[in-house]
Amino acid sequence: MYSRSQESTLDTIGYEIEMLRFCRERLDHGFPGQPEENSVFLEAFLLHFRNLVRFFSGIRPRPYDLSTAEAEAWAGRSLTQSEVQLFQVAAECLDEEYYQSISKYLQHCTSLPQKEDHEWDINGMFEELNPIMQEFERRFLKAVSSAAQHVSAD
Repeated sequence: MYSRSQESTLDTIGYEIEMLRFCRERLDHGFPGQPEENSVFLEAFLLHFRNLVRFFSGIRPRPYDLSTAEAEAWAGRSLTQSEVQLFQVAAECLDEEYYQSISKYLQHCTSLPQKEDHEWDINGMFEELNPIMQEFERRFLKAVSSAAQHVSAD
């Protein structure tokens, strides 16, 4: 049996951030001659990227989704106006640019002709989302943030 451990709803967001970074790192190193491994990490990167963009943008949360639109569920309070600007406004353009195309790409049982032709700028996408993640970590996941910064400095 497999499962991911989470102690709180805030841990769920921390998990998504950690997994996005992990997948990016694996993709940066690549798997020469092993296209299956590259595909697995590409799909995982896209999944976590999409999850985080939707979380930060606060767009269309379902009743059980964690979202900056309803921060009480994970932060115990509403976001301030400056936090709304930092997270929701900053992530809305990323949601608009990537959410639908990632969703279509991840749907395996489709006949979408663009699926094979689509290339993803993983590093560019990561760099677009990274300032939002870092600000979120600074404000809500202080221990995760300092550990992540220590690892990236090595």
